[in-house]
Amino acid sequence: MAKSLKHMPRSINRAALVVRPRQPYLDWAASVDAEAPEHAKDLHKRVSVYLLGEDPKEEDETAPLENYFEEIFELELSAWYTDEDLWPKPRTLALFHEWFEAVGESVVTDLEPGPIRAEKQ
Repeated sequence: MAKSLKHMPRSINRAALVVRPRQPYLDWAASVDAEAPEHAKDLHKRVSVYLLGEDPKEEDETAPLENYFEEIFELELSAWYTDEDLWPKPRTLALFHEWFEAVGESVVTDLEPGPIRAEKQ
């Protein structure tokens, strides 16, 4: 183990999906909240990271997104505005790709020695 490591990093049985908003999401965010254009302009700098179960068929890179895009889409929308009547409909995989850039990563390494705790909702 390298001297700079304080403990042995561990790989976890998750894949990561990094989601970044594209211009249509930014435009929507600015349009639904008249008081928030100053905040909406910085949304392009924000990313969300979702941990997904490992896909047993790693050669099929689209499977995880197909399984999770609806939930991720709704989480991204609700992070900005909770009135579902103002959310785009229908929320399809094609629309998800228009509104978000999503990059999957198959190796997730936990550098912290302590346990992972879920935040209370």
